[in-house]
Amino acid sequence: MNAEKADMHLIYKTVNGNDRARSRFHNLEVYRTMQEPREDGDGEESQTTPTPWKPNEEFLKVLVGMGISRVAAEKALFYTDNRSADLAAAWLFENSEADLETSLAAEAGDNMEDTFGDAYKMAFVVNMSLEMGTGKLASQVAHAAIGMHRLLLQNENKYGEMVLQWSEYGETKIVLRGNTTQHLVELERKALCLGLPTYLVQDAGRTQVPVGSTTVLCVMGRLDLVDQVTGSLKLL
Repeated sequence: MNAEKADMHLIYKTVNGNDRARSRFHNLEVYRTMQEPREDGDGEESQTTPTPWKPNEEFLKVLVGMGISRVAAEKALFYTDNRSADLAAAWLFENSEADLETSLAAEAGDNMEDTFGDAYKMAFVVNMSLEMGTGKLASQVAHAAIGMHRLLLQNENKYGEMVLQWSEYGETKIVLRGNTTQHLVELERKALCLGLPTYLVQDAGRTQVPVGSTTVLCVMGRLDLVDQVTGSLKLL
């Protein structure tokens, strides 16, 4: 399979993956209905008493502090399995046209984890010691995203499933504050030890920064693994 066909194959699988994700979200409504307690004499031999789903209060506080309504924040946390405020915020951004203000009467069951599968994200760590301007910083993050995308396509057999899972759940991306070049190098080393793909941008030095400057580190992988690398960093 040549590169062009491989790209189209991946795009095709991703589009269908998005359809599957929407179907899963719809099916959760059916699932919650099925888990409602039944009245005696309804023909069922046993009754189910579900555990009411509750949002993570810490994540909820962060989202509300960002100006997001409580209803929308709760819905985002439900659809991202209460994993993190970052993931919930990304879900809201990717689903901005959805009905976010209708109250979510949700219940979590034993198969919630199976429904959502593993969540993935792409994290960008910026070298703040370089004091790049907004435009320069944005271009460097873009370089990192393109570089990571190429790396993933070149290793589709290894990373293809990860890309599909990432695409299904909103293609989460976050930009974080790194300290220095050495800090980014240390983070990359830690990510590689965890088996995560990384891409480190070294600028050509045409504007603002010296040639060869390490500007941005991109790390991608399962949410819990990426958080082991970047979880202590602040959002940019």
